[in-house]
Amino acid sequence: MVPYYLGIDLHLKRTFMVLMNAKGEVVDKQRISNDDISRYLQEKVPQETYAVLEATRNWPFMYDLLQEHVQQVDLVHAKAVRTIANAAVKTDQIDASTLAHLARLNYIPKAYAATKEMRDLRQLLRHREWMVNQRTRAKNRVHAVLAGYNLVSPVTDLFGVAGREYLAAVLEKELRSAAQQVVTDHLALIDHLEERIHALFKSISLDEQEEHVVKLSMSMPGVGKLIALTILAEIGDIGRFTSPKSLCSWAGLTPKVHSSDAVVQHGHITKEGSRYLRTAMVQTATVACRVSPKWYAIHSHLALHCGRRAARVAVARRLLTVIYYMWKRDQPYQENYGQNQSEALGA
Repeated sequence: MVPYYLGIDLHLKRTFMVLMNAKGEVVDKQRISNDDISRYLQEKVPQETYAVLEATRNWPFMYDLLQEHVQQVDLVHAKAVRTIANAAVKTDQIDASTLAHLARLNYIPKAYAATKEMRDLRQLLRHREWMVNQRTRAKNRVHAVLAGYNLVSPVTDLFGVAGREYLAAVLEKELRSAAQQVVTDHLALIDHLEERIHALFKSISLDEQEEHVVKLSMSMPGVGKLIALTILAEIGDIGRFTSPKSLCSWAGLTPKVHSSDAVVQHGHITKEGSRYLRTAMVQTATVACRVSPKWYAIHSHLALHCGRRAARVAVARRLLTVIYYMWKRDQPYQENYGQNQSEALGA
């Protein structure tokens, strides 16, 4: 137990802070500009303080600042804390006081606060995904312009070498000046995005342990370097999960359960947690079901009961379970793990 507790209701420009002692008595409370937070922490907040704040959009700067000034800081799951402390009257002061009281009572629903390095990796990978999406939109616009002239690309990849030759001929002979301008601008945008996407991917650097985890993940069928980097960035420290079930639940890949007396109903997956991790695992499952006989058989069996789409999600959940044990045991993927274990024991 620490002598002071700081509840923080963080906003984009201003923040309300409530500092209380171990008895729950308010020592200080005030709304301050985000630019003055560092000064306030130095002048008003003792070092022996436990600070808590919700995982809002701009939490990283506040979290890093608090780590420099107080003894302990935790990130709070915003949805969970609202469920615990649902109030008819909601103000910034009440929210900050509630956080401080929950911290004092050790009743904080903690959220994972990634390290600065992991946050940087996440930001780069998510920026890359945004650029890929913009490139796809630009390509779709080019196809739409050609469709307006009843033109269909004779090659599979309109933006490859042969496709660019076709576009050059079309631009010169078939399209009016407005359409030529639109296609030319989008082609320039596509080329620029292509260059930035490759440059960003090459700029990603990892330490020795992270490189090891990425290589370990890439031993699984369906996992390339990009997927492995995404899994690493989203999960971070595997030690924070006590079981593969908790990891799958955090990733939102477990079904909703409604239980009343003897009736138990299972619904769709919760989709809580990181959508980037869910997407990466479903992409992994899609490829693994094509290239791995084991996962193809599992997917085919599940598809008979719940359909191909739900079966793919179920395979993604199983693959995430495998990744949990791979990381925990520091072992590469083994296609016939159970069989190999039995043979090693002389079964």
